[in-house]
Amino acid sequence: MKLKKISWAVMLSFGVIAPVSAVEKTEVLEIIQVTETNQGPMKTVQQTELKNGPASLGNALAKQMGIQANHFGSGASTPVIRGQESYRNKIVQNGSDVVDMANMSPDHAIMVDPTLAKEINVIQGVDTLLYGSGITGAVVNVKDDKIPIQVPLRAVEGSLDARYNTNNQEQLYNLATNVKLSEHVVLHLEGLHRHAKNYKSAGYTEQYTVENPCNNSNTPECIEAIFEDDYQETFEESKDYRYINNSEAKSKQGAVGLSWVGEKGYLGIAYTDRRDRYGLTGHEHKAHFCHVHTHDENDEYLEGINLHCEHTSVNIDEDFHNHDPSQPEQYAKLKLHLKRVDLRGALNRPFDRVEQIRFMANDSRYQHREIEGQYTMSSFRHNGKSLRIEVDHQPTDHWSGTLALQYSKDMIDSSGYEGILDKNTTHLYGLSGVERYQWNDFTFSLSGRLEQQKIHLLDDKQLHRGKRMNALRSMKYDSTAYSLATGIDWQMTPEWKSWITLSHQERNPSVQELYARGTHVATNSYEFGDEQYDRTINNLLIDTQVYEQFGINERLKKEKSTNLDLGVSFNNDKWQSYVGTYYKHFSNYIYAHTMDRFAHFRLIRYAQQPARFYGVEGNISYRFAPKYRLSLFGDYVRGKLDNGNVPRMPAARLGSRLNADFNDNLSASLEYTHTFSQHKSAHNELPVGGNNMLNAELVYLGSLNSHLNYRLTVNFNNILNEKVYASTSYLSHIPLMGRNVSMGASVLF
Repeated sequence: MKLKKISWAVMLSFGVIAPVSAVEKTEVLEIIQVTETNQGPMKTVQQTELKNGPASLGNALAKQMGIQANHFGSGASTPVIRGQESYRNKIVQNGSDVVDMANMSPDHAIMVDPTLAKEINVIQGVDTLLYGSGITGAVVNVKDDKIPIQVPLRAVEGSLDARYNTNNQEQLYNLATNVKLSEHVVLHLEGLHRHAKNYKSAGYTEQYTVENPCNNSNTPECIEAIFEDDYQETFEESKDYRYINNSEAKSKQGAVGLSWVGEKGYLGIAYTDRRDRYGLTGHEHKAHFCHVHTHDENDEYLEGINLHCEHTSVNIDEDFHNHDPSQPEQYAKLKLHLKRVDLRGALNRPFDRVEQIRFMANDSRYQHREIEGQYTMSSFRHNGKSLRIEVDHQPTDHWSGTLALQYSKDMIDSSGYEGILDKNTTHLYGLSGVERYQWNDFTFSLSGRLEQQKIHLLDDKQLHRGKRMNALRSMKYDSTAYSLATGIDWQMTPEWKSWITLSHQERNPSVQELYARGTHVATNSYEFGDEQYDRTINNLLIDTQVYEQFGINERLKKEKSTNLDLGVSFNNDKWQSYVGTYYKHFSNYIYAHTMDRFAHFRLIRYAQQPARFYGVEGNISYRFAPKYRLSLFGDYVRGKLDNGNVPRMPAARLGSRLNADFNDNLSASLEYTHTFSQHKSAHNELPVGGNNMLNAELVYLGSLNSHLNYRLTVNFNNILNEKVYASTSYLSHIPLMGRNVSMGASVLF
């Protein structure tokens, strides 16, 4: 059956490779929109696609080339870009920092809503250094209209959207409008309400049982199981579960903005209030019984740290599914609340040789609680302030460029059962710039960034709780990162364009990678930051040489990488194509190393060793008839450590898409994607099988009068009802949504 599906996809995708051009131009491709500038291609997802797409950012971008999602149920997902996630990607909103806890864990939602965005730009190349250091994935800039930057033509303009999904009975409504109060003053109002119930998968039949001999004794067999990943694993068929319990999600958001807009620029302010509540899919109660088990220097077989759980065997999946739906107190939920104030403005040609000055500032108050029934098990706070100033110098016939200054202050605190971070503050100072020189058909780019990070731990819970632990090695971290990038764009012909980017990037360790310690049930893990791990082993006089075979260093240093990016594109009336390849070498890659595992629960330590990533992505599109276009697309990335594979790597994908524009009002598309299995798993990870995804879409555009238009869409997703698992997710054992139909309606006024 699967061979037939793949054969059908290959026949549907048959075409000739021809690659996007260099003149300032925008072409809408089937998989991405490639905006042509002198910076190479930039992936842009437009508003029409976002309004009908997933409500979490990672899932909203997951169809773009080189991007997959770290899924976490219906409430949260983060983008994985060219194998990079978390701190190696930068999420910004209109160029300003997003304040949340998503970098810390993928179960925490990113505090931007794609369905309210005007567009999303995925920025790669030399421009990433304008936003941060160590961004080896991409900068994701979510643009919205909370602070209007132009006066609407009519007194009131906006959109009203609604949609419904047949699988999880999702209902989503949003309204966004700009009101012209005067010739220069614009008021923006927006609101969103979303409610989704538990989603239905294609079937959940896998029963996973693990026998871990390390829970009973430290025998040579136990040691071998730890270091050779030789667990006794059995897989059995069990009851056919359909609905993924605790996958429901609710979200509410409201915002108000006010702008003054004139010929010399604009100045605006906006206030946003967002509230989310969703289930932690895959939450395992039995993980509560796991704790760290240490062995001192007198242990005959092992000196080190491993997991000790109350049960020598566990059926995690059965425990997960056998919760009584009538007893919601059995489930773990996440409640998030964000209050954010934004101030943004621009001034055109304020001085000689200055084209524009832009500034953006925000003050955010974020908190979330992880609750079970009526009890708050853990709570997290993140208060953040940021200021950013950008200056464009006046362009000449050959030169153009931007200088950026950045400052941010973040206070993070956690408490409760999963209070894995002591109270801390992080100050970040950034100075960056990019300059371009145009010579004939070549554009030479150079960018650099200097970034200082200061972390101050304000509390030490291990000491305050009366535990007999030595003080931390350091309550402060202060380091400066230096990054440099250069690139060449060559407009070979009016149709052909190529580019190359070379960069050296540095990233300071995050507060989590340095100071985390404790149980994080949502990701089924017990985490050790570098400083906390060092304190633990020194307190117990443990010899760390037992872990040398993994190449783990004694202390986290700045993460350094050398990155090469090559690409070529082509564009004419019939062909649109893009192919890119890249190579990334890390001299000291920071990652979550799994030291021990009990069923799906893992003991991890943030460790460091050399790593390299390489991959390719491409899209070929051919209009073979005036109304029809056929595309072939795919991506592949490989991540290797010196001693093993990088955890949770994306699987390779290959697919095809057929677009039909029947008339000015009606269009349709049919898309087939094969995701290959991912067997290049990391230490203590299980392989993830592949899948075949068939989707279809119908779109009808209509008009009631000259000022009132509407758009009707019907999306048929996972038509084959495939059982889909994500290799990028901590929940790679939990299937994603099965067959579903999403119906949407938008009114533009």
